[in-house]
Amino acid sequence: MTKPSNQSNYALPAHINFSQNLKGDIKYNLSDSTAQTITLEELCALDKTGLFGLSLSYGSLTGSDSLKRKIIKFHQNLNQSTSPTLNENNVLTFCGAQEALAAIYQAILAPDDEVIVITPCYPSLVTMAQQRGCILKTVELSSEDNWQLSIEQLQQVISDKTKLIIVNSPHNPTGSIIDTKLAEQILALAQQFNCYLIADDVSQASNYNNLALSHNYLTYDKAIIVSVLSKSFGLAGIRVGWAVCRDAELIDILLANKCYSSICCSAVDLYLAQIALIHNGTIIDRNNQIIKSNIEHFQKFIDNNSDLFSWHQPQAGLLAIVECHFEFPIDELSKKLVRESGILLLPASLFGLSGQYFRLGLGQKSLCQTLERLQLFIDKYDGFIK
Repeated sequence: MTKPSNQSNYALPAHINFSQNLKGDIKYNLSDSTAQTITLEELCALDKTGLFGLSLSYGSLTGSDSLKRKIIKFHQNLNQSTSPTLNENNVLTFCGAQEALAAIYQAILAPDDEVIVITPCYPSLVTMAQQRGCILKTVELSSEDNWQLSIEQLQQVISDKTKLIIVNSPHNPTGSIIDTKLAEQILALAQQFNCYLIADDVSQASNYNNLALSHNYLTYDKAIIVSVLSKSFGLAGIRVGWAVCRDAELIDILLANKCYSSICCSAVDLYLAQIALIHNGTIIDRNNQIIKSNIEHFQKFIDNNSDLFSWHQPQAGLLAIVECHFEFPIDELSKKLVRESGILLLPASLFGLSGQYFRLGLGQKSLCQTLERLQLFIDKYDGFIK
């Protein structure tokens, strides 16, 4: 069947397409981008009112006022802000962060707009801009600089034609950060050029080293924060993400876009999201301890295999980049791993980073077991890989 011409730009995101086409039974995900999840029973045990009285009608189009106030409080706590000017009218809930980002791109971008993206990155941040006919200006992070972004890199690519800067901290997939000082510089730059600023803050709460990750982006009318329950919370089965913005008119435009996709989130998901946000400290503190422990475990793995792998430990977040010091192509290694060991390992090329790198996920309690299987694979094929 011939595809309509207007569908020609749409394809599965690179990392999803790669995973879908692997031949093998995936039992262990070494590149998982989420924190450790919990069961519905464990989450509901934190709730005193009970789920079973919930009416299974449509969920609120925007999210309940109570939930949206909790979202505001969550971000104010992360960013050490007491600003009373933000309220429930500055928040819109979505079925995940991807839907929020898609709505924002649709609302603010037109063909030939310039968009600044930090690479490597989550693939759709690039492809959605390309689909809208935008001009991409990329800032490439490098291992030599410990994957660290600098304000000078942004200054070199920004122009009077720039419509949007999108930043992500802690960074997917490198684990680098935008600290408070750099965030102030980025905000000033966006204000100087009067462009939109999206802060992809989905893992901001995974701050297990207690670094200065707070920012004041939301003092700017053209800044938008996007977050979700799937990353730091580990609650990917609750399909609730959100956008926060001072510009209530933009929120209305995003709602109009949302009404041509999901229309509303599930009433059950919205209810569970409220429980998660009420108890965010309990959930996130536990997950951060798992990540810290996993960093130590992976460092031991690196020490034992230093001829094959190296890395920069993540400063925060759930992810890191691992460099492979062998010539066997990482794409082929990934396919062999899943066939023979059931391990999913995503090459970093799927996120825009060429070379012998893969994305490492540090959020799962099963990491030690996965590393044991990976070590068995390495020992079996040691000479072959080298």
